[in-house]
Amino acid sequence: MLNVLVPWLPAARRRGLTREHIFLLGVLGATSFFDGYDTAIHTIALTQIRDTFGLTKGAASALFAVVFLGALPALVITRYADRVGRRRMLILSVFGYTLWSGLTAIAPNPFWFTTTQFMQQVFLVAEGAIVWTMAAEELPAASRGFGFGVLAMNNSLGFGLAAIVFGGFLEPAGISWRWMYVTAIPPLVFVAFLRRRLPESRRFLAAQERGSLAERWHEILRPGVRRWLILVVVTTFLTQLVTQAGPFTIDFLETDRGVSATVANFMLVFAGLPGIPLMVWAGALSDRFGRRLVGCACALASVVGALGFFWLPGGVPVLLPMMSLTLVGQLGAWPVLQTYTSELFPTALRSSASSWANLAGVLGRSGSLAAAAPLLAVFSQSMTATLLGIGPLIAIVMFAMLFPDTHGRELEELSGEELAIAATLIP
Repeated sequence: MLNVLVPWLPAARRRGLTREHIFLLGVLGATSFFDGYDTAIHTIALTQIRDTFGLTKGAASALFAVVFLGALPALVITRYADRVGRRRMLILSVFGYTLWSGLTAIAPNPFWFTTTQFMQQVFLVAEGAIVWTMAAEELPAASRGFGFGVLAMNNSLGFGLAAIVFGGFLEPAGISWRWMYVTAIPPLVFVAFLRRRLPESRRFLAAQERGSLAERWHEILRPGVRRWLILVVVTTFLTQLVTQAGPFTIDFLETDRGVSATVANFMLVFAGLPGIPLMVWAGALSDRFGRRLVGCACALASVVGALGFFWLPGGVPVLLPMMSLTLVGQLGAWPVLQTYTSELFPTALRSSASSWANLAGVLGRSGSLAAAAPLLAVFSQSMTATLLGIGPLIAIVMFAMLFPDTHGRELEELSGEELAIAATLIP
């Protein structure tokens, strides 16, 4: 029964993960699941949200560009995670994004909706950064890619459940999208569980005991760290420039291809299904063959699928496989390339680095939506998505040529922290 509820459990045991590793991965995976559910709502219900507030596609694109800027204040939360601990800030983040999700349900106008979603974004970005940081710090070097694949899989399962709930039940019954935000409130109960059972990162505690925590935020700009920060920030920004196509996929199917909301949402679910096990598999493959090879191959497949989705003629028989190739490629590349954010930085700066990457991602998403607003006034959705897709292509080249292979190596070796620790032990 447990293997059915936790399908990755047998693979985790075969990889030699201990009960403590499996428990932590399960808790962090549950957090990622709720994250995926909340993140999905504005994508799957975008057309209905636009109708409620009388927004054009361009206006909705500009609205969500503002929402995604919530990543800016999220830096404060993750900075504190590098100072007072991962556990405390993760609990605060889960509580925060759940609270603001609930308040979104009663939004009477676009301003209220934008404000509550902006605040939700603050805590969602912080939560994502801290979850991936804790997984990197606690999992064995040979299983980090596998663990990141599990987190990404749970995030996608949350996204898929939201699509099923709205497309399969609420929308056909004429029930408002607002109930999607109401159903996002139960994770508040999960906060109580986290307070009792979630352990603190052992690497953080060790750094705290050595007195090597970063005192100032700008220590992440010091030589040796700055290069990786710039590369991670630039590539993350570029990969997210195609984001506009994501929230508008369902809208595109409904308004440009004449597909019903129910069919469009179930297309999203079925297209992404093959990618869910692939996320864990891709993570495990990257532990064996390297992040660059596996991550870049998946990312390139996603670009090819997106071009086919927007440009090839035909109905569902053509759209569904292209949509699936796009999603499968994205789902495979995400957990693999995301590992660099946690692997290349020392413990004292790891959570902050994840937040900088998330900030770059959100700025990329916000920039994508902001750029799409004027582009949509001139070009079709297909041409707009194609122009924005140049960013990910540049990022793939950068990953292939400028990043190292980090699989199988301890975090201290990758970040140079090993030498610093050894220096403190020399009398």
